[in-house]
Amino acid sequence: MARIPFSFADFEQECRVEVGCYQLESCSLGLKIYVPEQLWNRYPFNATAYALLQQLREQIFEFGTVEFPCLPVNRVNHTLAQRAPWEHAYSSNTYLTDHCQQPHQDTPPYPTGFWLGEDRRYFSTWVLSLQGVNEFFEYAQLNPQLSVEDLHKLLVPASLKQHRGLLLNQQPGLLLIDNSEHHQIYHARTCNFDRLVTEKNIEAESPMYAFSEIGLMNYIDVLDSRRGQHNRDSVDKLETKIFMDMEGIT
Repeated sequence: MARIPFSFADFEQECRVEVGCYQLESCSLGLKIYVPEQLWNRYPFNATAYALLQQLREQIFEFGTVEFPCLPVNRVNHTLAQRAPWEHAYSSNTYLTDHCQQPHQDTPPYPTGFWLGEDRRYFSTWVLSLQGVNEFFEYAQLNPQLSVEDLHKLLVPASLKQHRGLLLNQQPGLLLIDNSEHHQIYHARTCNFDRLVTEKNIEAESPMYAFSEIGLMNYIDVLDSRRGQHNRDSVDKLETKIFMDMEGIT
């Protein structure tokens, strides 16, 4: 069945909406859409990540980040299920095995989706302004002896104080992040080092499901060697392919 069109207006009519949730440099950004629990199983509120990425593209571009707090995970066609690095010891993919990443944009200008079913204990998504990214790489160049983890330990707290960084994607729900040049925001996986040090019994991490249209079309099967065939939907993938073909991306 073809994907049924919907718009942001459908959410505005049924949901509480917050605008300008965050301050990054001198700009306010962020849109939060609180879907009532009684609507969680009703379309479009239970749409796949790709339907939301595509049909809310204007809002993602305008606000930089769009969040659906507490919205239950729809795992259909996720490109990656990221847990703690020690749970991915079998993998050679650094996106799975590294505690921290260098700031980046995933598939510019197409946005990225991250979906959590439970609180993340040890990791979060560090969202950075362009100035924050430039400072990260400048500091790294001046201090080549520092690892990426060392840089995060120093620069994440500083970025929060200077309003050049945010820590998101820690609580359940869906997070959509713009990868265009509009807001010029970047993101990276970062680690709660204090928690790793203070907790006696390190537990498994809640899986963070990632969604990328280009990833779904081109490398869903190579991101994780244990990806498997579960949570796949050929109709949803076809709808995404139609969208990408219209965009001129193969």
